[in-house]
Amino acid sequence: MYEEVCYNRNYIAEVICRLDFANPVEIFDSTMPKSVYKTVGKYYPIAEPQEIIGTQLQVNPVTGPVVNNIVKKQWVFWSRDKKSSCRIDSMSIVFSVKKYDVFENLRNAIYEIMKSVLGLSETYQGSRLGLRYINMLPMHDRENWIVEQFYNAFAAHKDEQTIRLITQFEYAALDKDLHVKLQYGYSNPDYPAVMKNEVFAIDIDVFSQGLIYDDDLETMIDNMHSEVQACFEKMITDDFREELNREENCDDLP
Repeated sequence: MYEEVCYNRNYIAEVICRLDFANPVEIFDSTMPKSVYKTVGKYYPIAEPQEIIGTQLQVNPVTGPVVNNIVKKQWVFWSRDKKSSCRIDSMSIVFSVKKYDVFENLRNAIYEIMKSVLGLSETYQGSRLGLRYINMLPMHDRENWIVEQFYNAFAAHKDEQTIRLITQFEYAALDKDLHVKLQYGYSNPDYPAVMKNEVFAIDIDVFSQGLIYDDDLETMIDNMHSEVQACFEKMITDDFREELNREENCDDLP
């Protein structure tokens, strides 16, 4: 229903996509395979690897417990404008985008990089894949942007003493084997102070749990985005769609 929806502007503060590995991919603790490095570099050319220092407890029957320091690598890559990043370590791959344009650009990066990692070995699998869109709307006197059935459910509780007003519900998209967690309401950037700036959050997190193979990625990514889009469209009014379709300089947007 919403496959062709594409707006001229948006109020997206951040998009996050995360793949958790079923088992640690220990190669990333010390090195970055050339094939993965080359693929990541197509989309995130600035490499800033970091070291993570952790601890490990070992119990020796003679000398007793010993705490050892463990140094592991975290491979962080940035886009040229430093608005997007890809972080890879032995536990996960995480994408973060803070200047979002169209889904196709992010989709290509997610798919190619994740496939290059899972393709390193038949034993590499994912255990959870998620796609999350965080929208932040300047809502003062713009209640007509949100469909009444969503807005009226909690709007009566907002007054001059409100600190934060967020509601959450979860549902299953059974046809796609996905789980959706929706949080929306007044997030209050000045928390824990009393709310003065009426910033309305629409936070949609779609994810799948279970073994994930590289052959699953393309369909799963597309299905998750479709579900995010469907959820967002159900919440907004035609008035807000007109706002999103305005053609003008949008440099002031998140």
